[in-house]
Amino acid sequence: MRWRDSRKRNMSTFENFNHELEAIDLEIARLAQLCDVHLLEPGVAEAVLRGDTSLCNTTNQLAWDKMRGLLVLHYHVVQEAAATDGVEAAAEGVRRALERVQARLRPVQQ
Repeated sequence: MRWRDSRKRNMSTFENFNHELEAIDLEIARLAQLCDVHLLEPGVAEAVLRGDTSLCNTTNQLAWDKMRGLLVLHYHVVQEAAATDGVEAAAEGVRRALERVQARLRPVQQ
């Protein structure tokens, strides 16, 4: 395979990763809002992964279970991207996805 073809394939993999991660993270953010869980606070995502339901300030078990499952999927997708594209590229993808999700969820100022 020529270098150009390999680079094109890696770009489409990277773009697919970014799109997939953004979709996952957007749904996680919506579910976190439903559960009133502050995932960006230190230690919270790890506690959710451990199954610490005391963080959920509502009684929406379905939303909690889905949020936790998607958080596991998020980490799996990032792990796969790091193995395929390298740690730096995966970290950049996570940073970009987080920025886009935060921008979409931020209230519009009038």
